[in-house]
Amino acid sequence: MHQTNQRKSSFLGLLPAILLFLSSLACGLDLGNSNDIESLQLEQTRVALQQTQIAIDNLAQKTASPEPATATTEPTEQAALPDVSYEGISFSFDDGITVSVSSAIIPGQNMGEDYMPGETYPTYGEFRFNDYVIADHFHTPAINIYPVAEYRSISAAASDVIDTLQWTLANHPSGGSLSNLPFLPIWNAAQMFSARVTYFNSQNGSGVRYLTMYGQAVYPVDNQNLFYTYQGLTDDGQYYIAAVLPVTNMGLPNDGATTVDDWYEFDQNWNAYIVGTLQWLNGQDANYFFPSLTSLDEMMASLRIDR
Repeated sequence: MHQTNQRKSSFLGLLPAILLFLSSLACGLDLGNSNDIESLQLEQTRVALQQTQIAIDNLAQKTASPEPATATTEPTEQAALPDVSYEGISFSFDDGITVSVSSAIIPGQNMGEDYMPGETYPTYGEFRFNDYVIADHFHTPAINIYPVAEYRSISAAASDVIDTLQWTLANHPSGGSLSNLPFLPIWNAAQMFSARVTYFNSQNGSGVRYLTMYGQAVYPVDNQNLFYTYQGLTDDGQYYIAAVLPVTNMGLPNDGATTVDDWYEFDQNWNAYIVGTLQWLNGQDANYFFPSLTSLDEMMASLRIDR
């Protein structure tokens, strides 16, 4: 633009000289009759002025209409889509956990006080893991999403668990032997211990993760029964997140029963046994478990509920 204005100014500055040159050229011609000469001079001047005006107009048009600038935008990286997205619930998982996940809405049922508490539950979202990396285990790997208000309205036992979870997330107890960390679904068994207790957020919630076993009597910690669980609440308090995901460790027996010769003696020495076992579990690297506790944590942290 600046160079174009300079060329225009230079051209206009030369205009008087051009006209003087054309006039002198006309005066220098020997055309005989003075009237004819005068007429010719006037005609030449008029033509020169017309051509000059055309040149000025063309130059002004180019100056007023510069070439349009080409807009450039930096390429933006597209956000990765979650591996699972169903009914407003989404999360991603590592290939080292499973191949695929089946999603379903499980109809609720209210069995009343005459049945076990676990038989009563609201309609909830269930995510079952197909071809989970641990094929032979007592527990089925799944993530359940329960509506809090509906669960409270039909189950006093579940309402107590939800209260316990709210307290747990506010106070961060460390777990251990004879622990009672919050857990859903409701089972007809007791929580034997809690190890690797860690608190972290999901995409729009928070929860507690730990390793545990459930039983109706004391039992050796083994790869058939040990599992990872994440128990959490969405930030708005409307949904309860409950994950049950089997884990193993090469340092544990596959079947704990094979390690016990005298069950009475094992029961009598349970306290010392579980304290030592918890120290060992808590000292293990997260990647020594199968699947890795790190990959399970990342999956649960990716979970989002928009309903």
